[in-house]
Amino acid sequence: MARTLKHLFGAMLLLPALAHAEIVQRQVITAIQAVPGSGDVLTVADDTGCGGRQLRMDAASLGLSEEQYGVMKAELANMIRDRNPLLVRLHACPAPDHAGADAIPVIHMLRGCDEHCADGKAHLYLNHNLSRGEVMEQARYALLLPLPPGKTPGTWQVEVVHAREGEPKRLIGQVNDPDYLRGKLVGNYSMYYPHGSLEMQVARDGRSLQEGVQTLYYPDGKVSMRNTWRNGMQEGEEQTYHQNGKQIESRTYRNGARADGVVETFDKDGKLKTRTTQVKGQTDGELLLFYPDGSVESRSQHDNGIMTGPSTGYFPDGKVQRTANYVDGKPVGESVEYYPDGKVASKRTHSGHFVLRSEQRFSRAGVLIVHKLWNAGGREEGALRSWYSDGKPRQLIEYVDGERQGWTRHWREDGSVESECRYVDDVAQGECTGASAKMSYAEDGIEFDMPEP
Repeated sequence: MARTLKHLFGAMLLLPALAHAEIVQRQVITAIQAVPGSGDVLTVADDTGCGGRQLRMDAASLGLSEEQYGVMKAELANMIRDRNPLLVRLHACPAPDHAGADAIPVIHMLRGCDEHCADGKAHLYLNHNLSRGEVMEQARYALLLPLPPGKTPGTWQVEVVHAREGEPKRLIGQVNDPDYLRGKLVGNYSMYYPHGSLEMQVARDGRSLQEGVQTLYYPDGKVSMRNTWRNGMQEGEEQTYHQNGKQIESRTYRNGARADGVVETFDKDGKLKTRTTQVKGQTDGELLLFYPDGSVESRSQHDNGIMTGPSTGYFPDGKVQRTANYVDGKPVGESVEYYPDGKVASKRTHSGHFVLRSEQRFSRAGVLIVHKLWNAGGREEGALRSWYSDGKPRQLIEYVDGERQGWTRHWREDGSVESECRYVDDVAQGECTGASAKMSYAEDGIEFDMPEP
């Protein structure tokens, strides 16, 4: 008979899981009483996670037909007689009624005990951000119920742990309601990394507004950030730190918004890394990046956080490495890169619609080695040509609107033709001569793939 009931309870687990909070607890049911209009009220041996020793159920709450429910009740009578423990699941603790009396929690699932019946404690299962409940099988965190009284009158102590057995705490704090999901965190609380070290400490007032210092930590326990709050808004200095303790940045907040002014960041050795002016939380004006020796690595112009205007990069000795112009964060016009000796390494041209239209690359000796064109739609157009470093031809691919149209040729370094093929609408015409495998070559760190002839 117990096996039959256990089988029925197991089948109930196949019903779709509801996306609600779930409180799970082992209970021994000592009595059952039918209550007209309210289904059946069960008396249990231990206090439930909601307080009290009564639970309610009916066919609808369990997701059963009336016939199934009648069979289940008959089997349950035997379980009550033998005082066999069952695993009880509740969606949540009900709110008190208008008269202030506690409503009876409603069971949404019963089943035979398994590994989750190790103790009689009630567990509320929570989602990944601890903000709402979750069904047990999908939950990441759990909270023991009922909550014990906190040190401050009118609060209840909270200790959220990882749902997986043996893993440490996630949050320790206090809430202003005995029902965690209805309450708010008040006073100070702490959060922890999965391995148990402190991740964050937050100060809140009795209204659950942040008030005071908030500190974040690296997994090794060193401070990563520290800031202050007033009446729920960030106020004053905020410092961020590298893991070695050196400061990354110091910011100032006023009434929850980042204050306007110069902002500097520093590398792990304490050397200046960036400097800019921020207005309403956005980079405005010139942004400077620095090498560790303090020389300028690049300078660019920004408008409301978007790169707009000239941008220049420099080699460590101060010589220009690249120049470009931007509109709305995208390149326009001509962009040029240089070798350390000042010779041009590449030129790229973008149209007014930010489409790359041409590219030229040069060897360190100043010889043109790649020339390629694109149309307004961003597709290859015209002849893609490349040359060996001595100026001899290396490849030719003729394009029309992104398709090969005309000749594709590859030459050896001695000037002889290695392969040759004519295309119409990207389809080879007749027999192609020479190598049939796809080729590639690299020049100044950039690899170019050759189409198959």
